[in-house]
Amino acid sequence: MNFNRHITQAEFSPLAEFLRAEGTERRFERGERLAAQGGRSHRAGLVVQGAFRYLHADAAGGEHVVGYAFAGEFVGDYISMCVDAPSQVTIEAMCGAAALVVTGGRLEAFYRTDAAHERLGRTMAEHMLAEVYERLLERYAASPQQRYEALLERCPDLLQMVSLRELASYLGVRPETLSRIRGRIR
Repeated sequence: MNFNRHITQAEFSPLAEFLRAEGTERRFERGERLAAQGGRSHRAGLVVQGAFRYLHADAAGGEHVVGYAFAGEFVGDYISMCVDAPSQVTIEAMCGAAALVVTGGRLEAFYRTDAAHERLGRTMAEHMLAEVYERLLERYAASPQQRYEALLERCPDLLQMVSLRELASYLGVRPETLSRIRGRIR
């Protein structure tokens, strides 16, 4: 899956190697949380099996899917962990999942090992910013159909793992709108 394409590039292989070597495998049942919105997030990891969804609850209590992490990808609220701020998302397993998990302190110690690891931490933050910036621009400049088509081109197997209702939430449209979009492009 090429969902978080800015983060899974080869330049992050040292981080993946670190997580494989130092991470503790943790199994998650469907719905079990790695992080909770409003709480401090102190763990991150590498997904080795299954998938996680990132949810944000709005002031009215509605939940919005804002991201995913699949096998081979980084999972965690990086911002909450790095700056010790309340998490803006809940991260939960979509199915039975497993991740190699480390604490924020251990990840910080890894980054402080040497200049190359410091650069890796900075580069990871830069790539996450690029992903968010790209999504912001798409939200303003691309139609829902264009966003849907681009997402499926990047992740053709996404519909095997994510319900249409969740995908509609991720795209910021109602499920009925996504159904019409799908009907138009078939």
